[in-house]
Amino acid sequence: MIYYTGKNGQLGWELSKRFKTEGLESIGFGREEWDLTDLSSVERILKDSPRILIHCGAYTAVDKAESDSEKAYKINSLSVKRISEECLKKKIHLIYISTDFVFDANSETVRDTIRFWKPDSTLSPKGIYGLSKAEGEGWVRNTFANSKQANIVRTSWVYSSHGNNFPKTILKLLQDPNRTELKVIEDQLGRPTWAGRLSDFIIFLIYGILKGSEYPKVLHFSNSGIASWYDFAVAIRDVSHSFSLIENLKPIFPIPTESYPTPAPRPRYSILDLDETRKIFGTVPHWKEDLTLCLKELAEISGKKV
Repeated sequence: MIYYTGKNGQLGWELSKRFKTEGLESIGFGREEWDLTDLSSVERILKDSPRILIHCGAYTAVDKAESDSEKAYKINSLSVKRISEECLKKKIHLIYISTDFVFDANSETVRDTIRFWKPDSTLSPKGIYGLSKAEGEGWVRNTFANSKQANIVRTSWVYSSHGNNFPKTILKLLQDPNRTELKVIEDQLGRPTWAGRLSDFIIFLIYGILKGSEYPKVLHFSNSGIASWYDFAVAIRDVSHSFSLIENLKPIFPIPTESYPTPAPRPRYSILDLDETRKIFGTVPHWKEDLTLCLKELAEISGKKV
């Protein structure tokens, strides 16, 4: 049996589809079934000792976390501590989903030195969301310091045809008849990740774990290729137009981060190194390739002929 949290989120939704396709017995938990702020619920939820727990559930409202830090830390850190302890005790394999927000590099010098963030790079989070997720990682590493019963999977810029995300926001703005142009940040760089591809990777890990394979404690997964939010937005516009999701190619202009202030800081440079992932999983498609698959799915949902 496989349990997974965050069943109503982007990754949880994609995982649920693949569990059905693969015939893998699973139970998903949303907020209604498992309140992650209730630390006393962990033992009760895990009493039947599933073989694997995929912990996708998290406090992901990046800006809201700045004014709601107690809840963010309770969900992203303290609940992870309890979940880790219970998984170790019951011999449940834990796959903890983390984020590129545990890294940041604002200076050109650091960027040139690092190039890509590796699984063992020193964490440098900024903002409550990144700090709380980094603490969650710490609990997993410490709890399973002498065990190979857990993996941390860091990902970045996740999106799908389900839920709220950057492509769907850009699409909505492009469809707005009252908006003649868009301005999008160009100086934050990362790797977009289609939740469908990320779920394929997790299914791959599950099959390996069930067969007794062992993987590095920390893994990175995203699509290949690098983008700024501006690059991402332009690609969303062009592909959406090809699927008739929008009528016009409205102009999109690049702007610096300083022109779009937010309550929480965003990583300027959070490009995850995928070398270890490729050794394990093989080639990972370029982000533009999977963006096309996702927007095609959205077009089909909208009744467009593609």
